[in-house]
Amino acid sequence: MPPNIKEFRIQKSGVGILCFIFCILNSVFLFFQPTLLAEELARQLLPLLSNPSVQGALVGISVISLPDKTPLFAYNSKELFTLASNTKLFTTAAALDCLGSSYEFKTRLYLRGNVDQEGKLHGDIIIQGGGDPNISGRFNGGKVTAILDDWAEALLKSGIKEIEGDIVADDSFFDEQWVHPEWPKDQLLSWYCAPASALSINDNCVDIILHPGRDGRAKMELEPDSSYIKISNSCRVSDNIRKSHIHICRNPASGELYIRGEIPSAAKTLRYSVPVDKPPLFLVSAFQKVLERKGIKVSGQPRLLGSEKPGQAWQLLTCTTSPMSQTVMVTNTRSQNFYAEQILKTLGAEMKGQGSFSAGLEVIREFMLKLGYEPWEYQSADGSGLCRENRFSPEMITDLLTFMYQHKEKETFISSLPVSGITGSLRKRLREPSSAGKVRAKTGYISKVCALSGYVETRGGNTLAFSILVNDFKAVPANVKEFQDSVCRVLVAYNNEKPKDIVATK
Repeated sequence: MPPNIKEFRIQKSGVGILCFIFCILNSVFLFFQPTLLAEELARQLLPLLSNPSVQGALVGISVISLPDKTPLFAYNSKELFTLASNTKLFTTAAALDCLGSSYEFKTRLYLRGNVDQEGKLHGDIIIQGGGDPNISGRFNGGKVTAILDDWAEALLKSGIKEIEGDIVADDSFFDEQWVHPEWPKDQLLSWYCAPASALSINDNCVDIILHPGRDGRAKMELEPDSSYIKISNSCRVSDNIRKSHIHICRNPASGELYIRGEIPSAAKTLRYSVPVDKPPLFLVSAFQKVLERKGIKVSGQPRLLGSEKPGQAWQLLTCTTSPMSQTVMVTNTRSQNFYAEQILKTLGAEMKGQGSFSAGLEVIREFMLKLGYEPWEYQSADGSGLCRENRFSPEMITDLLTFMYQHKEKETFISSLPVSGITGSLRKRLREPSSAGKVRAKTGYISKVCALSGYVETRGGNTLAFSILVNDFKAVPANVKEFQDSVCRVLVAYNNEKPKDIVATK
């Protein structure tokens, strides 16, 4: 658009009049140039919408030029769509805006009681959670119990050789609605439906490791090992099959897991990640196992803190921290649902004093007000996109991307997005030399929902924000993703600096 020129001081000389005319013509040119360029882009994008993969589907596209916020292409851009994991864009952006990339998740280890001269603690060990999703092997060389080992070493250094009391989990930073009520009930034993809790380990999943035994039965190991997990394993070894057939289910009353099926006798190690039903107890029972391996005897039991409040008698032994920047990176690059929900509840705990889904969503609503949207204009249900009730428009997403492009946390946000042909959920997409490394975007998929939104670096050296949402498609997901990739290829090739891009229009 032309600049808002409040005042012209026209000189009486001929030079002043010529300058005035030049300014007017230049403003007219600037006014029409984006329109002409956008029409050329539309001529390339509109034919792609006839792709058989999206026939009968609801498709929405929004493309914005940055940093001037010039709209370049819009198709159903104001319609509401189910987002799948594109929901994580709102969760992570709100976290960076409200808490910042340097925010630290903290997990504290306390002792309560006295330690005698023989190294016996007459009291309890208390682990107080702060919502940290990073207590795992992900940043510890693959060793799931690395942080728990560090805690055990802190006890040994303090002279503790025996614990008379219990290993207690203080998970009061979050509420105990660990599983969202609107997550798909038939998928709750899948790793991507892991519960959200103030105390977590190994993404709140137990890894069940199976390998052939010599007695015709499959041998089983657990990682991390935990006395809390009860498993009935009747899986057999067979010489007559080439592919494993494993079924895992949970008794809703007792929480016990049942493993049934067969594995080939020639099978290598098989690993299944299964969400646990009471995450804080899972962590403290795993810690008790670590203590025992370190030679620290525990007479009590793993348990929850209950209604007790932290007291002055608690003595801090050690504190483990991890930054929000690391957590946002995993959330978006790996599209880790568990991480997104941990962020959402942390937002609720820090900003609203309640670590719950609902309090976290209240923070998201306040963040949306910054983008110019009232609560009735969209639907927000969880932090990860597992809920089908998350409904936003492509234009809302490009407004979010524009906001974060100008934000002080811009680098953290953009670097967390998968890179075409290189990292995360885009590493196998857009791998051709012309597109690899040019697209940074968040993917999203649940049944009949496919989303891709982020940034494109164009051939002309410009940055575009885009969102491509597809709902209710009938084609296989791979074909819908290829449709999205074809749109991205056009955006990558877009060059608004070359004269040939300006075409005559009526």
